[in-house]
Amino acid sequence: MVDWAAEKWYILIIQQLSEYINVYMNSNHTFLKPGKRKEKRMDTYSSIFTRASTRKFDSAPLSAQALEDFETFITGVKPLVPEVKLTHKIVGADGVKGLALPKAPHYLLISGREHPLRNTAAGFCFQQAELYLYSRGYATRWLNSVSPRQPDPNFIIGIALGKPSEPAVREPGDFDRRPLEDISSGTDSRLEAARLAPSGMNGQPWYFVASGGVIHVYYRPSLGGIKGRLYHLTDLDVGIALAHLKAAGDHEGKSFRFTVNQSSAPTPPKGFAYVGTVE
Repeated sequence: MVDWAAEKWYILIIQQLSEYINVYMNSNHTFLKPGKRKEKRMDTYSSIFTRASTRKFDSAPLSAQALEDFETFITGVKPLVPEVKLTHKIVGADGVKGLALPKAPHYLLISGREHPLRNTAAGFCFQQAELYLYSRGYATRWLNSVSPRQPDPNFIIGIALGKPSEPAVREPGDFDRRPLEDISSGTDSRLEAARLAPSGMNGQPWYFVASGGVIHVYYRPSLGGIKGRLYHLTDLDVGIALAHLKAAGDHEGKSFRFTVNQSSAPTPPKGFAYVGTVE
């Protein structure tokens, strides 16, 4: 004998379960197959502690959606100095020239009109873009030796980017960086991220004076010696370090406000010049 009441309840439960599954599948959640875990995407702050530049790229270009997302990210980066106007474009190998360039599917070319903080602002903006790319599994390399094939008097620097052909990662102990006591005075939890910032010829041309939640930032205009004759973008490097300070501050829930007020800043260490203050 069929228990019609029980069958009615059974059908109702199946219908409700089907509706639930349909809603769930069309949400932002993902069903996982047994034994598999959903991959967690790295954030830009975490990227600081594992990122590594590479010269070895996969020849396959990024998807149109990935490039569109990248452009959207750059558009959303708050400029270090509002009056500094930067531009950029992404080109292929036929759009660049230079010696010993890595073979990458894309090259990001950065330009901007002259301004005392132009290069620093460029380093600040596009290091955030570099960290964004790395957090999504791509790789990069800052290129001092690249130039646009079409002349651009406002060109600053370029970045090779694409998928790495081999892992572009490192352990914290693999970073060749000076200890904090050599590049700073005072204490601030954000300084470790700045310490790990990349720089041309690994010059690490920065110095920080931290006090009461405020960080005064300085840089070496020249690396000196042969490095100083070969490399002239130490002001851009300090912008990269500022990007790391911001990422660390965002991670800790701290605000980032960059001002230039040399009269209130401590005297620069010998060989260094004042850049600005992070409040």
